[in-house]
Amino acid sequence: MNIVTDIKQLRRPTEWVKDNDDIGEVVDNLFKGLKEFKEIYNTLGLAANQLGYNLRIFVMVMTPSPSVCIVNPILHKEKGHQVRSEVCLSLPGVVVKVKRPQQVVIKGLNQNQKPVKYRLRGQRARIACHELDHLVGKLIIDYR
Repeated sequence: MNIVTDIKQLRRPTEWVKDNDDIGEVVDNLFKGLKEFKEIYNTLGLAANQLGYNLRIFVMVMTPSPSVCIVNPILHKEKGHQVRSEVCLSLPGVVVKVKRPQQVVIKGLNQNQKPVKYRLRGQRARIACHELDHLVGKLIIDYR
Protein backbone atom coordinates (compact mmCIF):
# COMPACT_ATOMS: atom_id res chain seq x y z
CA MET A 1 0.00 0.00 0.00
CA ASN A 2 1.34 3.44 -0.90
CA ILE A 3 1.06 6.59 1.17
CA VAL A 4 0.36 9.89 -0.58
CA THR A 5 3.31 12.26 -0.08
CA ASP A 6 2.32 14.92 -2.64
CA ILE A 7 1.79 18.02 -0.49
CA LYS A 8 -0.40 19.68 -3.13
CA GLN A 9 -2.75 16.68 -3.06
CA LEU A 10 -2.69 16.48 0.76
CA ARG A 11 -3.65 20.16 1.05
CA ARG A 12 -7.00 19.60 -0.67
CA PRO A 13 -9.86 19.37 1.86
CA THR A 14 -11.72 16.07 1.63
CA GLU A 15 -15.37 15.63 0.65
CA TRP A 16 -18.07 14.80 3.18
CA VAL A 17 -19.44 11.27 2.83
CA LYS A 18 -23.08 11.28 1.71
CA ASP A 19 -25.74 8.88 3.02
CA ASN A 20 -25.81 6.84 -0.18
CA ASP A 21 -22.01 6.64 -0.68
CA ASP A 22 -20.62 3.10 -0.70
CA ILE A 23 -17.53 3.40 1.50
CA GLY A 24 -16.92 -0.29 2.19
CA GLU A 25 -13.82 -0.62 0.02
CA VAL A 26 -12.34 2.62 1.36
CA VAL A 27 -12.87 1.56 4.97
CA ASP A 28 -11.45 -1.91 4.31
CA ASN A 29 -8.34 -0.39 2.74
CA LEU A 30 -7.94 2.09 5.59
CA PHE A 31 -8.03 -0.70 8.18
CA LYS A 32 -5.62 -2.80 6.08
CA GLY A 33 -3.30 0.19 5.71
CA LEU A 34 -3.47 0.97 9.42
CA LYS A 35 -2.55 -2.62 10.27
CA GLU A 36 0.28 -2.70 7.73
CA PHE A 37 1.77 0.66 8.74
CA LYS A 38 1.35 -0.04 12.46
CA GLU A 39 3.56 -3.10 12.09
CA ILE A 40 6.20 -1.19 10.11
CA TYR A 41 6.11 2.35 11.56
CA ASN A 42 3.96 2.03 14.71
CA THR A 43 1.31 4.16 12.97
CA LEU A 44 -1.71 4.87 15.18
CA GLY A 45 -3.98 6.72 12.75
CA LEU A 46 -4.61 7.02 9.02
CA ALA A 47 -6.73 9.48 7.04
CA ALA A 48 -8.45 8.50 3.78
CA ASN A 49 -6.59 11.13 1.75
CA GLN A 50 -3.28 9.58 2.79
CA LEU A 51 -4.31 6.59 0.66
CA GLY A 52 -5.63 8.77 -2.17
CA TYR A 53 -9.33 8.79 -1.24
CA ASN A 54 -10.94 12.21 -1.23
CA LEU A 55 -13.33 11.38 1.61
CA ARG A 56 -13.72 12.66 5.17
CA ILE A 57 -12.85 9.39 6.92
CA PHE A 58 -10.10 8.29 9.28
CA VAL A 59 -9.20 5.22 11.29
CA MET A 60 -7.25 4.99 14.51
CA VAL A 61 -5.90 2.42 16.93
CA MET A 62 -7.78 2.19 20.24
CA THR A 63 -5.74 -0.52 22.00
CA PRO A 64 -6.80 -2.56 23.90
CA SER A 65 -10.16 -2.01 22.16
CA PRO A 66 -10.49 -2.61 18.41
CA SER A 67 -9.44 0.13 16.01
CA VAL A 68 -12.21 2.53 15.00
CA CYS A 69 -13.36 4.23 11.82
CA ILE A 70 -14.85 7.71 11.99
CA VAL A 71 -16.77 9.03 8.99
CA ASN A 72 -17.47 12.77 8.70
CA PRO A 73 -15.75 13.47 12.03
CA ILE A 74 -16.33 16.77 13.79
CA LEU A 75 -14.32 18.12 16.70
CA HIS A 76 -17.17 18.82 19.09
CA LYS A 77 -15.30 19.85 22.26
CA GLU A 78 -11.72 20.38 23.33
CA LYS A 79 -10.09 21.01 26.68
CA GLY A 80 -6.57 21.72 27.90
CA HIS A 81 -3.46 21.42 25.80
CA GLN A 82 -0.37 19.31 25.25
CA VAL A 83 2.75 19.96 23.22
CA ARG A 84 4.56 16.98 21.71
CA SER A 85 6.70 16.16 18.71
CA GLU A 86 4.76 14.58 15.85
CA VAL A 87 5.69 12.69 12.72
CA CYS A 88 3.56 11.83 9.71
CA LEU A 89 3.68 8.99 7.19
CA SER A 90 3.03 11.51 4.41
CA LEU A 91 6.05 13.62 5.43
CA PRO A 92 8.91 11.15 5.94
CA GLY A 93 11.72 12.44 8.14
CA VAL A 94 9.81 15.52 9.33
CA VAL A 95 9.37 16.07 13.08
CA VAL A 96 7.42 19.08 14.39
CA LYS A 97 6.35 20.10 17.90
CA VAL A 98 2.58 20.58 17.79
CA LYS A 99 0.21 22.01 20.38
CA ARG A 100 -2.98 19.94 20.56
CA PRO A 101 -5.91 19.69 22.99
CA GLN A 102 -5.45 17.34 25.95
CA GLN A 103 -9.06 16.15 25.72
CA VAL A 104 -11.52 16.12 22.83
CA VAL A 105 -14.97 14.91 21.94
CA ILE A 106 -15.26 13.72 18.34
CA LYS A 107 -18.65 13.07 16.78
CA GLY A 108 -19.29 11.34 13.48
CA LEU A 109 -20.42 8.06 12.03
CA ASN A 110 -18.87 4.60 12.16
CA GLN A 111 -18.16 2.51 9.05
CA ASN A 112 -21.83 1.41 9.04
CA GLN A 113 -22.81 5.09 9.04
CA LYS A 114 -24.28 4.91 12.55
CA PRO A 115 -23.68 7.87 14.92
CA VAL A 116 -20.68 7.63 17.25
CA LYS A 117 -19.13 9.89 19.85
CA TYR A 118 -15.66 9.43 21.31
CA ARG A 119 -14.23 11.15 24.38
CA LEU A 120 -10.48 11.00 23.91
CA ARG A 121 -7.59 12.06 26.12
CA GLY A 122 -3.83 12.34 25.78
CA GLN A 123 -2.32 10.45 22.87
CA ARG A 124 -5.70 9.40 21.47
CA ALA A 125 -6.84 13.04 21.40
CA ARG A 126 -3.59 13.96 19.63
CA ILE A 127 -4.03 11.22 17.01
CA ALA A 128 -7.64 12.20 16.29
CA CYS A 129 -6.69 15.87 15.88
CA HIS A 130 -3.76 14.96 13.60
CA GLU A 131 -6.10 12.93 11.37
CA LEU A 132 -8.77 15.65 11.43
CA ASP A 133 -6.10 18.08 10.21
CA HIS A 134 -5.40 15.77 7.27
CA LEU A 135 -9.06 15.82 6.29
CA VAL A 136 -9.08 19.62 6.01
CA GLY A 137 -5.72 19.80 4.22
CA LYS A 138 -3.60 20.85 7.18
CA LEU A 139 -0.20 19.25 7.81
CA ILE A 140 2.20 19.20 10.76
CA ILE A 141 4.53 21.50 8.81
CA ASP A 142 1.85 24.19 9.18
CA TYR A 143 2.64 24.28 12.91
CA ARG A 144 6.28 25.32 12.50
